[in-house]
Amino acid sequence: MFELKLNNNTILLKWGTWAMCEFCKTYNISLENYFESLASAQKDLDKIIKLFYIGYKSACVSKKEDIIYNEIDVCDWIDEIGSIYVSEGQLVEYFKYILSTASINVNSTSKETEKKKASKN
Repeated sequence: MFELKLNNNTILLKWGTWAMCEFCKTYNISLENYFESLASAQKDLDKIIKLFYIGYKSACVSKKEDIIYNEIDVCDWIDEIGSIYVSEGQLVEYFKYILSTASINVNSTSKETEKKKASKN
């Protein structure tokens, strides 16, 4: 999980299969278009907000905790960590985290598919 460190709080964000699915549903895209959409997300305020909110909801779902924050709170978090225009810091680190976990999920799925194909032969 990613720890978003705010002045008086730490918010856990989780990106994995559930979050990927939620992101794809939110933007009505297929997994095929997922990485393309992520690549453009850094220039799209709505997507940035959704990436943080979905990550927050995913952490809550995983930990079986109530979802108490909303997208307005997410905007406050983004403002607190330096807004969307910072070239380094937590926003950039969160994007790196999302890409690293997405890459792991895609590679794991590809390896499982290869193993199934190999075992059929």
